[in-house]
Amino acid sequence: MPIAQLTENEMNQMGVVSLPTRPNGDYASGGEALSAAALKERFDRLPRYIAARLNAVIAALNADPSDGDGAIAGMILTGMFPDENAGHTLSDLFTDILNGDLAGYLSVGNGSLSEGLARKEDTFLVSTCSGTTLTPSDQVEYRCGTLSELSLSLPENPSPTFCCAIVFDTPEGNESASLDYPEGIRWSGDDVANGDLLLFGERHYTVFLWYDGAWEATVRGVDL
Repeated sequence: MPIAQLTENEMNQMGVVSLPTRPNGDYASGGEALSAAALKERFDRLPRYIAARLNAVIAALNADPSDGDGAIAGMILTGMFPDENAGHTLSDLFTDILNGDLAGYLSVGNGSLSEGLARKEDTFLVSTCSGTTLTPSDQVEYRCGTLSELSLSLPENPSPTFCCAIVFDTPEGNESASLDYPEGIRWSGDDVANGDLLLFGERHYTVFLWYDGAWEATVRGVDL
């Protein structure tokens, strides 16, 4: 059930107030000199006071994540980029998630995936797949067209900045496409379950494969 906030008008009508710190002290010493009846009234209003204080928290929780000043997430530093962006907050992270812009959070060699993708246009060669086997080379994008069967092998002694891309479509029917790959690849992204890549029919896949001391692969799959 959604949490309803008290409106300002309701709070004024119900007389939400805080509890006094020195209820029985005289005015000269900072007290309020409340009578027993007045003090009881203050305690009777305590739940309303708590509700009023929670209003700010509820408003912050419901705020747009991109509203750095209004959202709680905008007040929490992630510490993910201490050198280049020390002010990075959860609000920034949530905004990037909503925008699908997560490449800057993945490491490729000595840089981020977004940096690797930014260099792709200048450094990547484009090649086509031939046959049913592929041992990818560094800095090459393989465009395999509609893929019915492919056996992927990993190169020996890869450079610490090795990265490549494999792009293909799957034909209609889930059983008509097969991608065999060796153990040891850590998969992430679309259509990955329990550490394995599961191909579905009539999808366009881009597999970005890199080596950073271990073999990593992230997958993007969209319907044709």
